[in-house]
Amino acid sequence: MKVGTNNQSVNLQTSKVREQQEDAMKKLVTGLRINSAQDDAAGLQIANRLFAQSSGTQVAIRNANDAYSLASVADSALAGVNDAADRIGDLSLRAANASLSAADRDAIQQEINQLQGQVSDIQTNTTFAGQSLFAGSSNSEFQVGANANTTVGLSLPDLTDQLGELQIIDVTTQDGAQAAVETSRSVGEYVNSVRGQVGAFQNRVESSINTLNNSYEQNEVARSRIQDTDFAQTSADKAQADILSNIGVSLQAQANVSRGQALSLLN
Repeated sequence: MKVGTNNQSVNLQTSKVREQQEDAMKKLVTGLRINSAQDDAAGLQIANRLFAQSSGTQVAIRNANDAYSLASVADSALAGVNDAADRIGDLSLRAANASLSAADRDAIQQEINQLQGQVSDIQTNTTFAGQSLFAGSSNSEFQVGANANTTVGLSLPDLTDQLGELQIIDVTTQDGAQAAVETSRSVGEYVNSVRGQVGAFQNRVESSINTLNNSYEQNEVARSRIQDTDFAQTSADKAQADILSNIGVSLQAQANVSRGQALSLLN
């Protein structure tokens, strides 16, 4: 007479439940639904492609932000030059007044000299990442997308000739002052035209940044939906596996007790 339980079936069920517990715990700990190709081979491939796209987009966003920063530096410098040109124009107009004495014009020239120095400093010292922006022409290209041709470029002219005209302004004579009025106005208009180009570039870059941010967010949402753990569902799955495990242990213990009691009676 054979007394016992179907231990093989119980052990198989217990092993299966243990695997479910371990799988759920791994997903909860890592935060990933797919931890290896075994979990979901197709899903892992898609998630990896989306991750690569997101990584590339992040690089493009950094590049675009660099482009915007360069344009901001250039615009700030041009604004300084424009302010100086406007002030020189105002002073020149004042110096053109026939009622002023030579001493008066000399005093005005002293202020203009300081403004000329400021303009020279701006031209010489305006740099971005070690690159001079106005001491010679500059052309900066930025990769702002995954494709090789997705670039934006900003070309800044050599301002040496235009700003050089400001440097030779001399209002110590009425004729010089009258000529300086036109010179400062002309330089100011040119600088403003360059600022317009820089502003248009900034608008384009800002639009690119917004597009890239939207693309990154969409990729991350899609990747997360495929790869990341659904904590509510996985927690419920683990709780169910824990209950089944406890039931299995209890049944195994009861079966062992019953088997022992039966053997005792037979003996």
